[in-house]
Amino acid sequence: MKMSPSAPLRLAIPTLAILALLTACAGKEEEDATGGGRTYTVRGQVTQLPDPANPGSGIYISHEAIDDYVGRSGEVEGMDSMNMPFPVGAGVSLEGIQPADVVEFDLHVDWESERPVEITRIRELPASTKLDFRAAEPDKNQKP
Repeated sequence: MKMSPSAPLRLAIPTLAILALLTACAGKEEEDATGGGRTYTVRGQVTQLPDPANPGSGIYISHEAIDDYVGRSGEVEGMDSMNMPFPVGAGVSLEGIQPADVVEFDLHVDWESERPVEITRIRELPASTKLDFRAAEPDKNQKP
């Protein structure tokens, strides 16, 4: 049986349409799951744990620069290395995390949210991990 020259195209179009639909759906679920905004993976060193007597107090982390950080303006501003408190999201365990631990964490930032900045994941890194504390180097040509 001979296949017409347009047969591969007729087969490819529905396949591509299904792939596009699946990709769009997957992206939407990810967006809905995070509530919008951006998530940055950042490394740093824990300097202070939240105060158990003060619910809502954050974990203090001296973190590396975030070059592609998008500020409230909606522009790529970057964030320099600094020591600062971060709220910890619901369901994020700090079990086993101690001051002086080197960590990697996901920092979710959504300026439209009631809680615009929070840690959504944290894990301890090997103590020998070298951190690079420096000024941010934002790419002003990068689109947010």
